[in-house]
Amino acid sequence: MTWRVSDLPWCNPLVMAGRVPSETDCWVLFYSGMVGAAGSRYSILALEPLEEAIDYTFKAFDKKLTSDQARYENFWAGYLGYGLKHQLERLPQDQPGQLTMPDLWMVRFGVVVVFDHCTETVQCWSANGRIPDYLLQEVPAPPQAASPHVASLLSNMIRSEYLAHVQAIREAIFRGDLYQANLTRKFFGELQQEVDAFSLFRKLTEISPAPYSALLKLGDNAVLSSSPERFLTVTPDGAMTTTPIKGSAPRGKTEAEDAAIAYALAHSTKDRAENLMIVDLMRNDLSRSAVAGSVEVASLFDVTQYSTVYHLSSTITAQKRPEVSTLEAVQACFPPGSMTGAPKIKAMEVCTALEQQARGIYSGAIGWFGGDGAADLSVVIRTLILHGRQFEFQVGGGVVADSSPENEWQETLIKARALASLLGIEELALATL
Repeated sequence: MTWRVSDLPWCNPLVMAGRVPSETDCWVLFYSGMVGAAGSRYSILALEPLEEAIDYTFKAFDKKLTSDQARYENFWAGYLGYGLKHQLERLPQDQPGQLTMPDLWMVRFGVVVVFDHCTETVQCWSANGRIPDYLLQEVPAPPQAASPHVASLLSNMIRSEYLAHVQAIREAIFRGDLYQANLTRKFFGELQQEVDAFSLFRKLTEISPAPYSALLKLGDNAVLSSSPERFLTVTPDGAMTTTPIKGSAPRGKTEAEDAAIAYALAHSTKDRAENLMIVDLMRNDLSRSAVAGSVEVASLFDVTQYSTVYHLSSTITAQKRPEVSTLEAVQACFPPGSMTGAPKIKAMEVCTALEQQARGIYSGAIGWFGGDGAADLSVVIRTLILHGRQFEFQVGGGVVADSSPENEWQETLIKARALASLLGIEELALATL
């Protein structure tokens, strides 16, 4: 296969993605909606699938990856679902939810368009040497998507159940069973009619800008994500970085209130403890594939700002051992520790028992693997799944010993705001489920 690399005129990634024909059933856009934030220099549009890996094991997918090719000549993009945890540990089985998708869905693409937001340059890598004509055609921007009409809305936990589950986790912590568990709550239902996934994604990037925004069109399914959280980045020379988020607070209504909230989050004993537990967990996970002594905490307790919420994040780095493949390094850290709790296995067991429904893609990873051994993956949060008229999204938070059940409940509503707004769902509707 002969690849051709072409320079294209600068174009906003959302504009070029808007030229992809609506009937195209398999393509991916990774959009950096917060240029200047960590990991947000590049956006990537991937088209024309060459090969798919669906519901593969880690081992089977690893055989398809390389570390000695050009990055975009063996470029795989898609998701690793939370259910892959069962390949790693003996855990209780989850009850299926409304939407059931494979645990792993990765696609190797034959056209990869790379946007550099810093230099405002665009490169197109093409397996057949041809640039799809539609990418170069200037077309009017599609109209702003109206909010869809929700026909039904349900949850796997009503308010009283969520409060009781938070208390159950606190009691397990007091018994010494674990230190923290990330309890999650799913919202799901049906729309009155199908919606155009790309138009809805464009609206999501305006409502909730994020460094790891992504749109995955995979057959009849669409995954719309505005994740703020890096799961794992691996460079061709094996430098690994993870930036777990733990600790949240709603944005204020005035600048003064906003500043006070950010200060309070930065100095919150509860949120700092919650974050530190996951930092220690991720240090341990990275060490499983790292050169001895290379694991370092690059930053601790950074307050990061988003449209509806503040987050507390930390960054851990390490150097991958040469004999460990990139996917093996990902596997050693999977699922993301910020989405489980600590100790990881016990936290997953506790959450499975309480949540009832399988998380699906949520709590897994979205991103890509390149032919040069590089990879960039985000944590699947702030993510909407569409299948026909069906939809689902999920929110959660870390429960620790001094968590307040009522405050944890309120945090789920805060985290659901962006996706609820996207679907035209009033916060009161979420709160009364």
